[in-house]
Amino acid sequence: MTGLPPDYFVYPHRRRGMDHERYPYRILPRTQPFAWPGGARVALWIAVHAGHFPMDMPLKPVVAPGGMERPYPSFWDFTQRDYGNRIGIYRMMQVMAARGLKGTALLSAALAREYPVLMDDIAAAGWEPACAGLDMGHIHHGQVPEAEEAAWVEEATSLLRARFGDALRGWHSPAHSESHRTPDLVAKAGYAWTSGWVNDDLPYAFATQAGPMMAMPLPQDLSDQRMLHQQNMATEDYVAATLAAHAALDAEAAATGSGRILTLAVTPWLMGQAHRIRAFAAMLDAILARGGVWPATASEILAAYSGSR
Repeated sequence: MTGLPPDYFVYPHRRRGMDHERYPYRILPRTQPFAWPGGARVALWIAVHAGHFPMDMPLKPVVAPGGMERPYPSFWDFTQRDYGNRIGIYRMMQVMAARGLKGTALLSAALAREYPVLMDDIAAAGWEPACAGLDMGHIHHGQVPEAEEAAWVEEATSLLRARFGDALRGWHSPAHSESHRTPDLVAKAGYAWTSGWVNDDLPYAFATQAGPMMAMPLPQDLSDQRMLHQQNMATEDYVAATLAAHAALDAEAAATGSGRILTLAVTPWLMGQAHRIRAFAAMLDAILARGGVWPATASEILAAYSGSR
């Protein structure tokens, strides 16, 4: 009747919940309960986007959040992003250190070459390093030839492992970008976790051609880049949304007896500004004051989560 061949609607991978082999079907409220160390209800993961934005970064296939908005050379754009790596991140370090908090730095690998002192200071602060690709101008997507993308991953990994060694365990593609093969290339390079997929509140096993990884929840919807830069929301609204998210996750954990993760995806050229740093500090104080919070890096969270399964 339709003129379509009989096998048009036949899809061999269709099944309940998933059409791929990357991870199994899971409904979060029905997972086996577990607890964070010390009986904490919510693990607090502070993921700091420390990106390098080349002044000549391409406009296609997409402009990364925070990318150049004016014609080359845009010193106005470049220096604002540069502010985050020279000043803003140090304000955030001071605020977090005063509260005994460590971050996971999602690093453009080019920073190891361009800002070597910053790499030393991140290590001295006890932060966990993670690779966020070469820089914000190298966006992973399906039209990048496989050999070229593999070379990007290899170069980025070499730059950061030369400074951090085996402490480099996690990957986050710039601007959450991926091709269909990115996870396979990243796993092959020896990474233990990735954070490009935004579909959960807890870690989950992630299959690749090079073996299993873990996926960490890094929600874009609650990031300062989305809310403050892309949506032009007030800082107070960002703080209120974050505290509301924590309250909901804390209530879920209390009701189910199973831990949750609150991820703060924050950016030094946004959150490290002088007019926002007090709000950042007050937000952390409010979260910690509620109790039942376990601050941890991504690798610490994954070790505790895996050990409880």
